[in-house]
Amino acid sequence: EAQPEFREILKKAKELTTNNNSKLYFVYIPSYNRYKLKNIIRDNNYIYVKKILKELNIPLIDIHEEVFKNEPNPFKFFPFEMFGHFNEEGYIKTANVIYKLTKH
Repeated sequence: EAQPEFREILKKAKELTTNNNSKLYFVYIPSYNRYKLKNIIRDNNYIYVKKILKELNIPLIDIHEEVFKNEPNPFKFFPFEMFGHFNEEGYIKTANVIYKLTKH
């Protein structure tokens, strides 16, 4: 589970953005292991983070839900379908989702 300080950090970040007439978004970027080890591990941090964001009324941009969830091969967004950062396609899809969900 995420560290208890995490909630306080998010709370302070929300206060800072509100006081500066800005809007805070939390972008959840899933890791390679979420898909590689899906039958072995349960993503408790993901569940915890979503709960905290809901409590603090911070909008979540969930790249798992928006990009990966319905993709038959989520590994195609990683270089050579291996562990690491996203490849070009993964970053383009992620950027497009963030843009779509934050433009006004």
